Amino acid sequence: MAAMRMAGMGLAVGAVLALCTVTGPAQAAEQGRDRAAGCAEARPEVTSISGWVSPNACAFIKRQIKFGKVTTPDRVGAYVDMWSKDATLWEPAKASTPLLQGEEAIRKAISGSLGLVPDFRFRGTRIAVNGPAVMFEAHNEATIKGHEVAYPAVYRVQLTDDGKVDQGRRYYDRHTWFKPLDPELPDPFAGVADGVPDRGRRPVLAPDELVARAEAWNDEDAEALVERLTGAPLSAPGLNGGTLRATQGKLAYLKRFFEQVSDVRLQPGQAVKVDGATYLEWHGTLLPKGQTDPVSFGVIERVGDTGGISSDWTLTFDRLPLVADEAKITELYGRLR
Repeated sequence: MAAMRMAGMGLAVGAVLALCTVTGPAQAAEQGRDRAAGCAEARPEVTSISGWVSPNACAFIKRQIKFGKVTTPDRVGAYVDMWSKDATLWEPAKASTPLLQGEEAIRKAISGSLGLVPDFRFRGTRIAVNGPAVMFEAHNEATIKGHEVAYPAVYRVQLTDDGKVDQGRRYYDRHTWFKPLDPELPDPFAGVADGVPDRGRRPVLAPDELVARAEAWNDEDAEALVERLTGAPLSAPGLNGGTLRATQGKLAYLKRFFEQVSDVRLQPGQAVKVDGATYLEWHGTLLPKGQTDPVSFGVIERVGDTGGISSDWTLTFDRLPLVADEAKITELYGRLR
């Protein structure tokens, strides 16, 4: 079964490996100039910008920052201005649900979202760039029926030559929105306990290890995923801002994840390697426990790098489709009206 799942990964893995290759001298020099001056006007607005920041990436970053700050009816226009005419936008959904595609579909979607959560706001935090590929991390806030919620997000995009988004995928945890409205909503990670912090650290992930890491996700092999990042504290949805520092705790967390799903079919997506971190996207489908229809699903892994050693590990994904089927999610959105 694992071999069958991995058979179609060749091209995707090749793309990941290409993006994770070691930076050459010319690009390294460009990165050095960028740290000093590239996209300078955007840098005070965010925590950090790392990597080779092309002009198109800088244009996108400035548009994204603008959308996060706008609080007038122009918000819809500011959002749509980031997208190319035929762009696609993905969020977790039933696997058979078509992607949002095109300017009008994206306009309609953001208008509906802002209608339900009118005070949604965010600020950029860590941004990693590799040419047309951007991982834009953000701190999001909103008032959900009187409840103040805050949660991290990763906006993963591919850009056109004029800095418009051609393909966008949004990774954040909608469970955070709805738990205050439905206290009975299951939380698959409630009560995960940590233990004695790991001793020792492991070198950062190398490009030739990514095929094995993809296999570990699809084989639901928590041990392999955790062992390779021994010593790197884990931050992930459901930990309420805390971290797991022990192998015991990290294993318990991932085992809870895999207990909620079956038939995991995640392929390598985008990868961005910059000074200080590697971002890996795993994207495909899985079958949540108790459901009959696969859902489109994805995970962003961020592995911090301190002197070539893995220093921290962050997972970003949406808990909601793991515990709520399409009908339940529709009902939860109805509570926002």
